Amino acid sequence: MSNSFVYLIILSAFLSACSSISPPKQQWALEAISLYSSDYEDSTEIIAIQVSSLRAVVSNSKTGEVDILDISNPYKLKRLARFSLHLNTGEELTSVDFHPTHDMFAAVIDAGLIRGRVQLHSASTGALIDAAIVGYGPDSIVFAKQGHIALIANEGEDFWFDSANKQFFSAEGSISIIHINKTGQLSAHNELALADITNHEGFVILTNGRYLKREIDWNGDGVISRQQDFNNDGLINDKKVLLGAFEEHRVFGNELKGEAGILIPIKSYSPALLEPEYIAISPDATRAYVTLQEENAVAVVDLITEKIIRYFNLGTTVHSMDSHADGWIQFNQNQTSTREPDGIATIANGRYFVTADEGDADFATKEPEDNIFSGGRSVSVFDAYSGNFVGDTGNQLDEIAYQHSVYPELRSNKKGAEPEMVVGFEMAGKDYVVVDLERADAIVLIDMSDPTQPKATALGKIPGDEEKSPEGIAHFTIDDQHYILTANEMSGTVACFKISPVTPESPY
Repeated sequence: MSNSFVYLIILSAFLSACSSISPPKQQWALEAISLYSSDYEDSTEIIAIQVSSLRAVVSNSKTGEVDILDISNPYKLKRLARFSLHLNTGEELTSVDFHPTHDMFAAVIDAGLIRGRVQLHSASTGALIDAAIVGYGPDSIVFAKQGHIALIANEGEDFWFDSANKQFFSAEGSISIIHINKTGQLSAHNELALADITNHEGFVILTNGRYLKREIDWNGDGVISRQQDFNNDGLINDKKVLLGAFEEHRVFGNELKGEAGILIPIKSYSPALLEPEYIAISPDATRAYVTLQEENAVAVVDLITEKIIRYFNLGTTVHSMDSHADGWIQFNQNQTSTREPDGIATIANGRYFVTADEGDADFATKEPEDNIFSGGRSVSVFDAYSGNFVGDTGNQLDEIAYQHSVYPELRSNKKGAEPEMVVGFEMAGKDYVVVDLERADAIVLIDMSDPTQPKATALGKIPGDEEKSPEGIAHFTIDDQHYILTANEMSGTVACFKISPVTPESPY
């Protein structure tokens, strides 16, 4: 047998083996390419994009202003204008969104113990176009991509104290639907009340003590104290003092935490305790999904009948995590956590909704028989029509933060890296989401090709050494290139990331 013939046999076997190997999956990187500064130290919170004009609107919550940015060159974000909303004392700008087609943005204003409002402004001049009173404590606003309606989550989280009767009260949360006519003005407004879901299927009140921590002006002096002599004995000690009652259940305060840390007991799911947080609207604008973070739930709105038709309880997630802030990072503690979602988005043309499971409640005890933590520290996927759980990332978010040296170990006994907001999109024929990690100062790309097993595939760190705390997040494309924007609350900045392909190494 000649050497050339042997060589041909070996070459043929090699090529045959290569043909049986599946091509490597496309890998991606999150590359930070620019950083815009608002020139404020903090309070840059929410960002939204108008795709048709490649502009973004950014809220500055502390000053009650919005910035309009030119994002047509992602490598150099440019401010086009800054507009004051001329808020009254005590009011707060909580959210903004850009209309899909009109030269207009919407802003919602929290007015404390009175109803809030929505304002429509020209994105070119800042002029007020229209306004309407909405529910208590509006916290977010989202336009449908068709532009004919917008939904507002009225959180209603403010409490007040009736000193004469020793009673605490809270405004009821709600969901507002506003209609926009062809000229860009408000044509109708409908406010949807929330139901008492205490005995609703799947909603269970924990008997071992679950609480909401709230800032409440207990003594009526107009200032929220960080320490308070609740029992007027002339001393401020680390002790609980009975302050009054909420819905016939006792409310305590700790003098060392003052009015800034009053604990409200959760013994029901009454409308006063349902606090709508964020909204995702289905691509066809027939449904909306609204997170009720503290209740670990999502409310489903039928946008044709304009009624709340379902409440989905999101259950618990069980996975390993680092739950001790002890100087060691060890993801070996198996924990059960309520998800308590903040951000929400839809994927797969509305077939699923995806939640960023931040958590926002405190538990009085962690006894061995329940051992339930607050906040899943994950991204979860649910069937949009049945509410059935599909899959979640488990501990992947904390682990990928650790791999990139940004895991906040001091937050291990709280919410870990703390997923905040999430945005969904299609890229290269697959579904993806990006979630921002508030305490890790980073964003993570998650492959949703198999919704039962979402995979965290890339992390991007927001530039700079100071604390950033990304809050708002948005996605856009230019010439088939994908970009992510984050509004970074603690640094007053907006970061831009490019999702870049990574060439996999050859297996040979």
